[in-house]
Amino acid sequence: MTKKYTIAIIDDKHENLRLLSTILKSEQYKIKASIDPDFAIESFKIEPPDLILLDIKMPLKDGYEVCQTIKSIDILKDVPIIFISALDDVESKVRAFKEGGVDYITKPFDQNEILARVKTQLELFDSRQSIQKLLYHQDFFLKKIIHDMNTPLSIISLNIESLEHSIEEHEQFISIQAASKTLSSIYSDLYYLTKKMKRIDTIQKLDITHFLASRIAFFYEMAHIKNIDIQMDANEEFFLLIDPYELERIVDNTLSNAIKYAYENSTIIIKIDWQILTFCNHGTEISHTNTIFVPYFQQTEKNIGLGLGLSIVKEICDKYAIDIHVQSENEITHFSYHFPRTMIEGL
Repeated sequence: MTKKYTIAIIDDKHENLRLLSTILKSEQYKIKASIDPDFAIESFKIEPPDLILLDIKMPLKDGYEVCQTIKSIDILKDVPIIFISALDDVESKVRAFKEGGVDYITKPFDQNEILARVKTQLELFDSRQSIQKLLYHQDFFLKKIIHDMNTPLSIISLNIESLEHSIEEHEQFISIQAASKTLSSIYSDLYYLTKKMKRIDTIQKLDITHFLASRIAFFYEMAHIKNIDIQMDANEEFFLLIDPYELERIVDNTLSNAIKYAYENSTIIIKIDWQILTFCNHGTEISHTNTIFVPYFQQTEKNIGLGLGLSIVKEICDKYAIDIHVQSENEITHFSYHFPRTMIEGL
């Protein structure tokens, strides 16, 4: 069943209300017309329209003031407003958009223009509403995954740690450990996404060399099953002022990708120079270095993961003003992070 849209018109001229109502009714829109902005707004609170046509020059309140009032009301703030006016100067149009208008129609009215602009804005409004609903359901879905993953993942990790002391190093067991670490990394990304708005940063002074050594140890099994050697070349040592959880997301996502796309029997080198941390691997080239930080981007169709890791890395780096440089050619890929001086404290 086709949705029947409600269009509200606010104009102090009765002839304009009649003309616009006639034009819009030809497309079966439901019309709410008023010469009184205050009365119209009170009625909108009870039954919000899908779109508002708003005149600018009115005797008691101009359209800009009325628009400000509408946008200040939570239930009405997203309703699209098209300004209508005899004013055709640039200043009036610019102000209309600054106040929150989505379009501007000048008098005298042309029926085809009115219908086309109204239809376009209704379609855009519907699209925005659909996106908002999708984002809401996505957020709910992520929180549900986090909740459902926590207990089984904890049980798996605890049992693996327990068995590690009683089982000799075995390729099948190492594969299980690697898979567990992969799941743990995905869980950490999802947890970060669902909690980032509520988290309170805890900036600490971290020894970058020791921190990297601990993360290399964490990914030992993932590297081992591909017979990949991870080497750390520390030309400089320094403390990094950063939230440890956020640094972990940067390092873990970069290192896990380096392992994932590295060739078997190859070497990954992590180099520490003053202000620069670089991860270098020999493996599959990145063909789209300009899009790898886009959420849900997948480097290959067989990729394991959600494609969220590098978008999280980019978000954290933007927050701290960390520059990212990616170079991938001749099967060698370099991921470099250039830390600002404000984050670094020498040993």
